[in-house]
Amino acid sequence: MYSTETVSSQRLGALGLIAATIQKLGLIEKIDARLELNDDSGAIVSHGRRSAAMILNGLGFMNSRLYMTQNFFEDKPVQEMLDAKVDASHLNDDCLGRCLDAIANYGVTKLYSEIAFEVANEQNILGKRMHLDTTSFVLYGDYDVPSDDGPTPARGFSKANRPDLKQVMLSLTQGGAANIPLWMEALDGNSSDKVTFQKTVRRIQQFNKELASAPDTLHFVVDAAFYTPEKLASLESVFWITRVPAQHKAARQLLKSSNAHFSWQRIDDNYSFVEVATNQHGIQQRWVLIKSRHAAMRELKTFQRRLDKKAEALKKELWHLGNQEFACESDAKKALTPLLKSLKYHRVDYQIEPIMGHSQKGRPKPGAQKTIKSYQIQANLSSCLPSIRAAKESLGRFLLATNRLDEATLSAPEVLTQYKEQSSVESGFKFIKDNAFELDTFYLKTPRRIGALMMVMTLCLMVYNFAQYSMRKCLEESDDVLPNQAGKPVKNPTFKWIAELMDMIAVVCIQQGDTSHRIITNLKKVHQRIIVYFGPDALKIYGLPLDLKTVKISHQDFKNINHWYRE
Repeated sequence: MYSTETVSSQRLGALGLIAATIQKLGLIEKIDARLELNDDSGAIVSHGRRSAAMILNGLGFMNSRLYMTQNFFEDKPVQEMLDAKVDASHLNDDCLGRCLDAIANYGVTKLYSEIAFEVANEQNILGKRMHLDTTSFVLYGDYDVPSDDGPTPARGFSKANRPDLKQVMLSLTQGGAANIPLWMEALDGNSSDKVTFQKTVRRIQQFNKELASAPDTLHFVVDAAFYTPEKLASLESVFWITRVPAQHKAARQLLKSSNAHFSWQRIDDNYSFVEVATNQHGIQQRWVLIKSRHAAMRELKTFQRRLDKKAEALKKELWHLGNQEFACESDAKKALTPLLKSLKYHRVDYQIEPIMGHSQKGRPKPGAQKTIKSYQIQANLSSCLPSIRAAKESLGRFLLATNRLDEATLSAPEVLTQYKEQSSVESGFKFIKDNAFELDTFYLKTPRRIGALMMVMTLCLMVYNFAQYSMRKCLEESDDVLPNQAGKPVKNPTFKWIAELMDMIAVVCIQQGDTSHRIITNLKKVHQRIIVYFGPDALKIYGLPLDLKTVKISHQDFKNINHWYRE
């Protein structure tokens, strides 16, 4: 029987999978090659391992914020995960703060882009298509310190609906088979997408030219803020797909035109399209007008609800006007004119009727004639069916544009497919802002460190997306399955769910004199099956044989998640 002084436990969970992914991508070595460690200060942990520690903390799925890194590692097997003689006490605030300073000194975007493109080339996941978008992070505090080498906190258009707070912006460009972020920029809080989108594309284009192995031509998919025709001409040798703003004059005409003007071509049960060649500010383009049946059905419900609400408001306003008395017909018409001008989908049929009465007070004399005392409006509200019909025809439409003119290279349906993949960047932002990760909370006083921390957050997203992609690819190639939340076998589980499955795994450490023993507990066969797909580094961390290739589970009756834990 061992005393409490010789037996301890550590939580491992899915951290071993994350550490194995970091090692597979070579992030520690890539960062160390660029950020030199100052040996004179007695530093023990390299900048690569400090960054890896922050990634492990960020993806720890334990609601532990990045500024709590030292406490986070108090009950974790640090040496095994970082593959070095490091313990939790080394990962203090000063250690991590100096790492953020080193990242800022090197250049946040420069460091990240060099690492990301190197990773993408090594893993053969670098594609030509890139998806670009931005999001904001609110900051609690004044942040009045001037910033020359970091994002400047400022008030701007708040995507988080907190215009009362200062913010910074994060620009992400994702792409490739694993959908990892290939480019990131920490931007000022008052940055405008209409300006930053095109600047980012130019920077990526220039960076791409300097790479030894890079795609011949880049292909950007960007939201409507990118579409400024008079500025697009400066983007040479860059292909793009974007949404044309509905406010654009020519676009508005297409979006509102009757179906009779188009010969719709069907893509599937939901989408149809019409393609139009156009020239905007000297740029030849293909415009693809898309009609979505599902979107039209959703918009029809909203349109009808607003129509009914407007009708009720008009009825009330007409009732109040009808109960007023006017000195003359001209005054009555003048009072009614603003309402008539506001009509879009309704009609008002009205008459101005005189109100007869006696001009003198008291009982009228016999035979006294009535005269016109005042005027009243009598009105009836009705629907303007032609306007309503035209509006309903235009529901569910949106307009896409591309400067890739060869339909054989990029067909209209492919334009739609690639634009829909723009949601991948939004998924990345959603991941970063998920409360389970706590990546979007800043407890830093200097803007330069905020920018560096945003790079670490983006590294977290890179590791997460690659881990999920790699796992799903292995499952597909091996024709294997893992459980989903309901316990059903699937080939595409999310890595977040896999982390929850692994949460029960712990390490028991037993010290007998000078001999120590390390035992992995609660390791079921379903866990071993997962670990195998993360390679030798993961097998080593979890104490499994390095030659383990597959893990068979004898029973196949998976009715719920508990059935996966029988073996």
